[in-house]
Amino acid sequence: MVKIASNIDVANKAVAGVKSVILNKGQQVTLRKSTVLSMKTGTEVNNQLLSDLSQLVECVSTQSEKFPKIAELIALQDSQIKF
Repeated sequence: MVKIASNIDVANKAVAGVKSVILNKGQQVTLRKSTVLSMKTGTEVNNQLLSDLSQLVECVSTQSEKFPKIAELIALQDSQIKF
């Protein structure tokens, strides 16, 4: 039987990988003279998407900080189990 246990080092490496994601907030798109409705809509969607994506990356990064502590707690429980 294979021993399955939490690994704090793996959790820390995973968090470091998440923290290394850098999101260039990009450039807001503007239209000068276009009156095509789909172009205007596309501009609005693009600009909102940049903001939403930035918030998502920030949220995932914040949540990832919890995983090493969770791994530590699980490792403690794992150490009390006899395999």
